[in-house]
Amino acid sequence: MNLLFIGSFAGSENIYKAQIELILLLSLKVDAIVVGNFSEEIQKVFDVNSIKTVKAFPKKKFDKSYGKTVERIINDNSIDIVQFFSGKASRSILYYGKKNSVKYVSYFGSISLHWYDASSYFTYLSPKLDAIVCNSNFVYNHVKKQLIGNNKQKATMIYKGYDSSWFEDVVAFDYSQMQIPKNAVKICLVGNHRSVKGIKYFINSFNYLNTEKDVHYIVIGNKTDSEDFKKLKMRIPNAEKIHLLGLRKDAVSLIKGADIYTQTSLSEGLGRAICEAMSLEKPIVMTDAGGCVELIDENSGIVVPLKNSKEIGKAISKLVNDESLRKIMGVNAKKRIDNEINIQKNADECYSLYKRLLIG
Repeated sequence: MNLLFIGSFAGSENIYKAQIELILLLSLKVDAIVVGNFSEEIQKVFDVNSIKTVKAFPKKKFDKSYGKTVERIINDNSIDIVQFFSGKASRSILYYGKKNSVKYVSYFGSISLHWYDASSYFTYLSPKLDAIVCNSNFVYNHVKKQLIGNNKQKATMIYKGYDSSWFEDVVAFDYSQMQIPKNAVKICLVGNHRSVKGIKYFINSFNYLNTEKDVHYIVIGNKTDSEDFKKLKMRIPNAEKIHLLGLRKDAVSLIKGADIYTQTSLSEGLGRAICEAMSLEKPIVMTDAGGCVELIDENSGIVVPLKNSKEIGKAISKLVNDESLRKIMGVNAKKRIDNEINIQKNADECYSLYKRLLIG
C-alpha cells in the first residue's frame, strides 16, 4: 500500500506530535511520502526516520500549480491513499486533481463543518472525498448530519492517538521562578485568546474558590496576556495569584509543574492540551464542551457546565482540598490515554480504514 500524507508541519514538533507519530507507525506497514511545509525541527524527525518528504504547500486558496504537483507525485509513486491533515491543502488537490483510482481521506477535528457552507464542497464535502476521519464521537455525529444520503457512510470515528511515553523526559517547570511558593496548588489552563476557549470563566472562577490553601492560576496561550484579561484579573481579590503568561514554548513543562489541569472551553473536538495534561498524570477539570468529555471518566476528572465560573471554582476547590484524590485521578488520567486514546490503536484503525477503502 502506498500512502501520501498531506499537511502543514511548519511549527514545533509538539504541536504536530500525534500526526507525526501516526505517520511513523503507519510507515512500518506501508510506503509513505509526506508533502507539506516543514519546520527544521519536523523535517529532521522525518529525515532521521527515513520518511520521504516533498516541500510543497498551496500559496493561495486555489493553487493549480500545487494541485498538479501533487497529482504528479500521486501518479509517479502509484499512490493508493491520500490522507489529508490540512483542509487548505486538500482544496487545490481535490479541485484540480483527477480522481482515477486513488482514495482521498480527510481528518476533521471540530464542528465547524456545515452543509450550507458552499466552500465546504471544495474540501470536506467534496464528492471526490472517500472518507472523513473524525477525532471523537462528538465530531463524528456532527459531520454525519452535514452529509446527505449514502455520503453519511464517509464519516468514521477514530480517536486521535497519544502516548504518555512521549512526555517522560519533560522537566517540570520550577514555579519558584515566578515567586510562586513550592507548596502552593497550581492550576493550569492552555488556550489561545478566543471566545470559544472560555478563558474568562476560568479566571472568574477564582472568586468562587473555597479553600484555605494557597492557590495560583496559570493561563498560557497566544494573547492570554492581553489587556482585557489583565483588566478582568484586576477586579478579582488576590489578583497577583492569577498569572497571565501569553504564548509560551514551554507549555508542556508548565503543565507538568502544575497540580491540576483545567479546560473551560465552550466547544472542543477532542483537546490536545487536555491529552497532554492527562499524559502527564494531571487530574482534569473541564466544561461539558463536546468531544473532550470523552477523554475522561469520573475517576480521572470532573466535568462542569459551560460558562459557569461558580461550578468551575467548586470543582477546582474539591481537588485543591484533597491531594490524595488529585494523585489518584492523575494516575487514572494517564491510564486512559494509554488504554483508550492510544496512538497504536489510532494507527491500527486508520490502516483498517485504508484497507476497506481499497477493497471497495
